[in-house]
Parts: sequence; C-alpha cells; structure tokens
Amino acid sequence: MSVNDIVLGIDLGTTTSESCVYVNDKIKVIKNEDGKTIIPSIVALDPKSKKILVGHEADRIAEGNPKNVVSEVKRSMGKDTILDLGNMKMSPEEISAEILKYVKHYSEEFLGEKIQKAVITVPANFDHTQRQATLKAGGLAGLDVLRIINEPTAAALSYSTENMDSGEFQKIMIYDLGGGTFDVSVGEFKDGVLEILGGSGNNELGGKDFDRMIYNFLCEEFLKEHGIDLRENEETKFRLMKKAEQAKKSLSARDEVNISEPFIVAKEGKAIGMDIDLSREIFEKMISEKLEDTLKAVKNALKIPKIKKEEIDSVLLVGGSTRIPMVKKMITQEMGQEPRFDIDPDLAVCQGAAIQGSIIQEGGGVIMDITNQSLGTAVTTQISGQWVQGLYDEVMPKNSPHLKEFCKQYKMIHDNQESVDIEIYQKATESESMFVSDHTLLAKQTLDEIPPKLAGEESVSLTY
Repeated sequence: MSVNDIVLGIDLGTTTSESCVYVNDKIKVIKNEDGKTIIPSIVALDPKSKKILVGHEADRIAEGNPKNVVSEVKRSMGKDTILDLGNMKMSPEEISAEILKYVKHYSEEFLGEKIQKAVITVPANFDHTQRQATLKAGGLAGLDVLRIINEPTAAALSYSTENMDSGEFQKIMIYDLGGGTFDVSVGEFKDGVLEILGGSGNNELGGKDFDRMIYNFLCEEFLKEHGIDLRENEETKFRLMKKAEQAKKSLSARDEVNISEPFIVAKEGKAIGMDIDLSREIFEKMISEKLEDTLKAVKNALKIPKIKKEEIDSVLLVGGSTRIPMVKKMITQEMGQEPRFDIDPDLAVCQGAAIQGSIIQEGGGVIMDITNQSLGTAVTTQISGQWVQGLYDEVMPKNSPHLKEFCKQYKMIHDNQESVDIEIYQKATESESMFVSDHTLLAKQTLDEIPPKLAGEESVSLTY
C-alpha cells in the first residue's frame, strides 16, 4: 500500500473512538500499541510530565485528577466554548484533534505506513457548525478529511457491503445508540446504491446519560444512609461514574449487581464505604423514559419517507448501548421483528467509514444521503402592512435527498432594484424560530445586473 491508497475510517465517538481501513475488499480493524481496538475518547494532562495523554493512558491518570481531564468533548463540538485541561485552555476542536492525532499515530504504527487521508463519522443530527468543527479537528491532527459521513449511514454501508449482493433489494433501519448520541435512519439498498430515506435522533442521549442516572441513584442512596451528598466531591464523582458504567455493563448479563467501595469518604475521622445493590429492574425503570424517546424517533424516521414498519426487511442495532437487553426487547416489540447483529455494534461505524474511503479512492458503490437540517434563505415580507426583514423561508426541507433539486421564486420589493443579497441558512436543530438570526449562515452572495422593473414585476429563482 502507498500513502495515497490508505484512507483511514475513524469513528470519533463521545466515549470511545475506533479506526479501520478497507483493503483488498476486506476490513482491517486497527489496534493500538496495547492491542486494543477501542480507545476511550479521553484527553488528559499528565500532572508530572505535563504531556498530553489520550485513550487508556489518559483514563488511568484521570482518577484523582479531574481538572486535568476532558471527556465527552464531542458534545461541545461546534460550540463557542473553551475547555480547561489542567492549566491549558483549549477549544473542543483542539481536544478532538488530540484524539485524532493519537488514532493517526497508532494506525500508522499498526499498518507500517504513513496516513494522510481519512473519513470521519458524525451523528446524523450534527449541524453545519458541528461538522465544520470536526473537519477542523481533522486538519489540526494532520489529516486530509475526504468526507464527513453520518454514523448510521456508515453502519448501513458496512452491513450492506458485508451481507448483501449488488443486485439485492432491502429496506433497512439502523438504530444507533452510542455513548453520547442517538440516531435512527431508514435506508434502501438496491443495485449497489445505498439511499437514506429518513432519519431522526438526539445528540444528547446515550450510554453516558444512563451512567449518570446510576451515579445519581448511588448518591441518593448514600445520602439517605449517611447524610452525605457525594455529588459535592469532583474526585468522588469520577470514581463513582466508573462504578456506574461497570454496573450498567454487568446488568446486561445479570439481574442484579453489588456496587461496593471500601472507602468513599471520611466523616468525623472515620472512613465510610459504599455497599449498594442495583437490580436490572430498577435500572430499566431509570432509563425507560429515555428509551421511549428513541421509539418516538423510530416512528418519526419511518413517517418521513412514509414507510410502514412492516416494510422494513432488517433492523440493525449499532452502538455499545444497544447491548442493554431492554433495548433489544423494545425494538423487537416496536418493529415486530428481531433486530440483527450481523455487524459488531462497536466497530460498524468505523468500518463503514473505511468502506466510504475506499469508494472515494476507487469508485464503486454509491451513497445517497439526506440533509440533516432544512435549508432556506433570508427574506423580507410584509406583515400587517409593515415590512419585516430577516425572516427564514425554507427552500429545502429536512431529510431531503442530496441529489434532488428544490426551487423557489422571490420577487423584488423595490422599484428598479438591480441587485439582491442572497443568504443561505441552515435551520438550527429543534428550532422553530422564524428569524434567520436564530439559524446558521452558510453562504452569502450578491446577485447583480437585475433588469430594472417595478417592485413585484421581477423575480429571482433560487435552486438548491
């Protein structure tokens, strides 16, 4: 393989990150220096050496040094915020770049080749600003990011490549519940073309939220027994969040777990430990409302392309949090079929990214994705006899196929108007605001040399 042949597929996750390459029609999963294929998306500043550490090394020093650690940076991507890494001030893009640098480094060591190109995945609900932030992080890490691909789309690509013939036809649903985000997409695979028809999701829902629920449960139980609120201690929080995560994973195989710690806090000079039992039943009650929200998203994803659930041939579960038994049970009941586990839920996304990289380099399969948010333009409209500027007018609805054209006509509002400023906006996630100031400006262009006519006589057509 030469440098130009290698395209690294990277799943830059909220809680973990993974990388793969697709070579000679086969997936090769990359391992780091410790032989691990899955690394924690954690960045830490070593208090002794002052070096930046990533992954398992960062995780190991995190306990006792909460101010020297940044985790779940993905939830800050695209936000105008500064994160504290010890005494260092860093942007979310810079923190993410440290993760990507590490992934790039150990991938090069594993393959014995230099890597310049990558395809990086993002949640389907990521907006333009969040996607641009991810591109920037890739650039800071020394990568030429060929494409940003939606996580459920990548998973669908991985499944269809590995399990379907080019002439086969299937409608599939991808239910992707990861550590920090949730996406559901409905797609159609036909004649080697993967077309995404609809999707929905939540960028603030994932396994880490379940960990926090267990953490709060432990703190409440401890408060009842000892009168001490452990949530006031940052160092204790990190330890208990680890215990919560371990308990969550154990409850996927067991009906009850015991969460114990010989020393958790001191009171009146005496060490106080923790010894609390947590049943799967109680855990499922904790997370049931969140999981119900995912079912609403499932219904919405089907509603957009007007597909009945009976028309879905396969349901794929992706993301580590889909290992929770309640998830499989709820999806089975909702969809009327057993979901499939043909692909590794932890690695499906990075595998799809690697396949996409191969497609870009060599040609082959085609992906038809959809817009994650609606697109529109700024207009001036007369309301109750008054001209109101800066209103958002939708041109391309959310979940529109990428290769479809949408056209609207707009009339001039001034006599002899010879130019007009055209502003393209992406609608903010979950926002219903009618003003463009609440949405994201993507581009601006002035159209000149409009033939002079009376107001309302001349019009401009915008094609997205």
